[in-house]
Amino acid sequence: MEKFLKIPGQCTGIVLGYAETIAQTAEINFLTQEERANLITFQRWASDPELLNSDNLIILITENLADINQRIVKNPQIYPIEIPMPEFEERLEFINYILNDTKIELEMSVEQLAYLTAGLRRIQIDGLFRQAKKSNNKISYKLIKEKKKTIIENECFGLVELVEPVHTLESVGGMESIKNYLRRVVTNIKSGNFRRVPMGIFFVGPMGTGKTFVAEAFAGECGLTCLKLKNFREKWVGSTESNLEKILNIVKALGSVLIIMDEVDRALGGGENEGDSGTSSRVYAKIRAFMSDTGNRGKILWLIMSNRPDKLDIDLKRPGRFDSKIPFFYPQNATELENVIKALFSKNKIHHEIADFTKVTAATQGYSGADMEAIILLSDGFASDAGHEKVLEEDLLKAVFDFIPNRDSLTIEFMEYLAVFECSSRHMLPERFQNLTNEQINERLRELKETLRL
Repeated sequence: MEKFLKIPGQCTGIVLGYAETIAQTAEINFLTQEERANLITFQRWASDPELLNSDNLIILITENLADINQRIVKNPQIYPIEIPMPEFEERLEFINYILNDTKIELEMSVEQLAYLTAGLRRIQIDGLFRQAKKSNNKISYKLIKEKKKTIIENECFGLVELVEPVHTLESVGGMESIKNYLRRVVTNIKSGNFRRVPMGIFFVGPMGTGKTFVAEAFAGECGLTCLKLKNFREKWVGSTESNLEKILNIVKALGSVLIIMDEVDRALGGGENEGDSGTSSRVYAKIRAFMSDTGNRGKILWLIMSNRPDKLDIDLKRPGRFDSKIPFFYPQNATELENVIKALFSKNKIHHEIADFTKVTAATQGYSGADMEAIILLSDGFASDAGHEKVLEEDLLKAVFDFIPNRDSLTIEFMEYLAVFECSSRHMLPERFQNLTNEQINERLRELKETLRL
């Protein structure tokens, strides 16, 4: 090939597809002899004066730049050109082109179809039409929804989950200040008032306080496409960065998207790991840069959750990446606890005949939402054993006294104080925390750390 490129007067263009299979990302010591030879050949071509001064062109094609060996990517003579996923106008033009050649019925307008296919490539959109034609059906909302979910999840190799929320904030018991704030965000998103939409929202608080449930309820109300990030870290060199690039490409293509990351302290940590050849720091830097892109405000909204925010780098949590840090606590009084109980009965579709929850709330002060859900499910079993069609007060009280709650009160208190420390809005704090000074919060956190030996 090299001799062919150097034939006098010959202008040649060579296209090499699937370039990641020829010069894959890996430490030089882990490459086979053939892979090293390929890498050296590419580097020699990139620095050969005879080739550089000719009109010959070599094009490498790959889906993700992170899959190509960094010695090639960072070579100053090699220029990366990103071909983005088709935007709305491009999808609209492509759909109209297909419709000119085929008679496929649409359940929606052409413009709506172009909007709904955000995140799909042309070949995947064409696949929708081919599937509809083969089955002799029209392109429906259901078909697009199912196909899009399958394509996106498969495209990212199981790294993301397309969430389809089944409930809204109406299903959340208590937490009035949190729900009011989130509804205000929803209103600003739907009205296009993006400057009033936070860049990111951080849910922080002890386990069992309903962070995940509220996040999914918010997703169901805001109308944004919701992606839940799974663990994208792998042990192979370059795989983690490649996974992240795939995810971010899908996110950018979708346009209006809510990204949920649970247990973010485990997924990201502090961005430092001495044994991974700098992968953690590079991944961390890329995510931080993406999160702080103000052009995404109102279009790409990050919602992360953690009960150990102290394990995250302070730079990740700053305003401009996460403008709102919302604390979550166990129900603070009998009224909140009763609202949670009623919401959990409704969520789990368990019918009851209980008019007064006074005895139940008195016996469960300090219990988490997760504890109460376990009790309600247990009471349903007791009701079934007793032959009751609906849960009675006696069934629920029997479950309350049978259930053993989490007894690690010091760990719970530590997580509560972390939530207070991180909180960005004083009015969202319970009264007992609202007047604490930073010195008092820090002092109690130090005491709890010493006691727990953290």
